[in-house]
Amino acid sequence: SIVGYVIEAPGDFEDLIAEHATDSVFKPLPHVCSSWRAVAMPIMFSGCNVWLGSNISFAYQAVGANPCMVEHVSPLYNKYVRSVSLKLDYFGIADGSVMQRLQQSGFGSSCFPNAREANFEIEFAPSSTVGAAEALENVKQIIAFLQQALPKVNSTSLEAVDRISGDRGIHSQALGVLVDHVTRDKSSKLKLQQASRPSIVSSCLRVHNLTTLECQWDSTHSHTTHLIHSSARTLQQLRICILEMTKFQHLIFTSSNTLVVFPYLERLLINKPPHARVGVMPAIDCVAPFPRLKRLQVTFEYPFSDDLPFRSNSSTLRFVGIMLDHRTIRLLSACGVFGKDRSCALQHLVVDKLNGPRSEHTDCYREFFDWAVPRVRYLYIHHPIDTQFLLQTLPPDRGYNNLQLLSVLHSSISLSQIVQVLLAFPQLKILICRYSNMGDGFCGMSIRQVAAMLRTKYDPLNQHIQTLCINDFAANSINMVAASILLLADQCPHLRMIKFPKQREDRVLNVLFRLNQSRYPTEFRESFLSKLDFALYQARLYTIIRIKRKVLC
Repeated sequence: SIVGYVIEAPGDFEDLIAEHATDSVFKPLPHVCSSWRAVAMPIMFSGCNVWLGSNISFAYQAVGANPCMVEHVSPLYNKYVRSVSLKLDYFGIADGSVMQRLQQSGFGSSCFPNAREANFEIEFAPSSTVGAAEALENVKQIIAFLQQALPKVNSTSLEAVDRISGDRGIHSQALGVLVDHVTRDKSSKLKLQQASRPSIVSSCLRVHNLTTLECQWDSTHSHTTHLIHSSARTLQQLRICILEMTKFQHLIFTSSNTLVVFPYLERLLINKPPHARVGVMPAIDCVAPFPRLKRLQVTFEYPFSDDLPFRSNSSTLRFVGIMLDHRTIRLLSACGVFGKDRSCALQHLVVDKLNGPRSEHTDCYREFFDWAVPRVRYLYIHHPIDTQFLLQTLPPDRGYNNLQLLSVLHSSISLSQIVQVLLAFPQLKILICRYSNMGDGFCGMSIRQVAAMLRTKYDPLNQHIQTLCINDFAANSINMVAASILLLADQCPHLRMIKFPKQREDRVLNVLFRLNQSRYPTEFRESFLSKLDFALYQARLYTIIRIKRKVLC
């Protein structure tokens, strides 16, 4: 870690590691200089989660470590905290019990003096009924208390977790006052859990300067569309859930049939419940509700009959994630989305459902790839696809110098196809795939023969590839994986790491053993292993083989 490199593990550091290896505690290191401590502490201790249940707890978040759980606030870390997350029970706020627990914990005036962001998760769970007047008074007290404890907060996030049926026990006035004061004079984010009550949503109409809204249930209910319309001019991110696409127009038209424009919306994510059939929205001409959209993501089959979400944002749209089959490709093509002047700023393209195009649809897919590949930098294909078909579909004699990342995560690819990909995309830096075998092009050849052929024809194969992510490989192909890594490392001078999923760690260890073992012939060892070293690194989600290149005198 960076701490280990800088302080070089002094004695007290080593002793603390040995003594508290499994503890979620932080210990001061007296041998660390004050200058380094001044730089590191604000970076390491940037957040604090506060749970105000029956037992209050504070969890200080540290980079690269488990949270430090304590029952009282810690002045040692408070001044470094920039983000505070509070998990509150609404009925605990209403009956005053939350306020009592806050006071007992030492959460007082200017407790977090430098916090700029406050995240409130308010849970609505069944509880005894509290009178409306008492609830309002207790809400006002906790508002005043939080204003003193978090004096510099300028950004808030509010999440409503609804665990009750009906509006029983929810005091609209008290809840509205709480929402109003929590978000006043701040940029605000709002997340509404599924099945939220109308009274909760109505109270959220008092959210000030709403920039982010996440709705995890049907977003076309009248009280929800009212909330969306009232915040249309400030929203920057919108996540909605649709049960019926014919009602989508309720989101972009008012009850008087006036178009609702989202002038600053940058991110739009459209979701649906699992297994729901939402249908298709009828075509609507001459409207462009999202003129500054930068990121569009639809998690199910394309639900529009036209190019509605692509209109008037050609100069801003940078990320598109959609499902594409031949019907959707033909629809978007007919609407002009694949024109030269459309989606000029597009850099990230994530597509799904490119499943097994038949011969009669080859021209359709060729048109799509001819439009997409030359312009995007990052292409993710999240559906098994014949990699050979992709390579054959690309028009010949075209320069594909933009593409820097290609992910065919669920597609098996051989070494010979990897070679073709690296040749087709000379600027490629990251390739993500599933490894199958050496490939037809190298059948019956020894690794030395393949290396000699590659060196004769290319040398180098690709100057820019840095990372190869192998999502999976068969247990009986360990030798082929090791041989392929050697060949690619030899032919790609900037290849630095091979990443594998954490669950394939045992197989990766066998690959590493074969990479470094001494049973290879002498001429092979001189050709490869005299120039390359391989080492294993463990990350949280990946097992990584790092390639180190020796400096030859």
